[in-house]
Amino acid sequence: MNNIKYLKMYGERNTNTNYLSKLIQLNLDCNEIYGTAPKIILNLQKCLPGKEWLRELYFKKTLSLNLGWKHSIPDISQLLVEQRNRDVAFVTITKNPYSWLLSLFDKPYHLYNYKPTDFQSFLNTPVQVLQRDNMKTQTATPIEMWNSKNASYLELNNKLPVFNTTTEAIFASPENVISLLADKFTIKKQQPEFRNYLNSTKKSNQSFNDYKDYYLNEKWQTKLTEENIVTINKNINEPLMKHFDYKLL
Repeated sequence: MNNIKYLKMYGERNTNTNYLSKLIQLNLDCNEIYGTAPKIILNLQKCLPGKEWLRELYFKKTLSLNLGWKHSIPDISQLLVEQRNRDVAFVTITKNPYSWLLSLFDKPYHLYNYKPTDFQSFLNTPVQVLQRDNMKTQTATPIEMWNSKNASYLELNNKLPVFNTTTEAIFASPENVISLLADKFTIKKQQPEFRNYLNSTKKSNQSFNDYKDYYLNEKWQTKLTEENIVTINKNINEPLMKHFDYKLL
């Protein structure tokens, strides 16, 4: 596919979408269609009752412009229309379900009114999903969220130009991921040399090397109990895991 001018990214919460966005900004000659609410909406929401309704309304009214929240299930019917009108291709990020579930437990973004006391109960308890998650149900366990979101990326891949990658592949070789992305969609690079982003995108003290060590050496495994693993293995979509080259523990 030639002459791509825009990229649109989808990836669940805590899959390092911000980091990949930084890499695209630093290395590729194209624009990303951002999937977060602008600051003016965020600031207004702080002054109004509730925590999400304004952001929900924003994404509902601007779907044709921003193609949805970056953490949502892609609206394929809408994307088919927009892809014909714009030179846009799509990027998805998938993360190992075990480490992703631990990350979501630690940082349950936008899952208000739910305060899990332990990881095992978190795995088993349905949470209220947002309208802009674009799921078929109003509640889902975190494991069901992983299954639904990542299955949607494969469905998207069957209909539109998509580059599927994983959090682990990005940390293993961000330069390779950027090169593969550029080659697949014939996107020009800004400069011959690859430029990495070494700081945390979450304003923490952790660096690229810290994240790389944690995920590629699977240090997160020490946080899992046997009961956690049994629950995840029982409910996870195993064929989907295999597609992304993940193995059951």
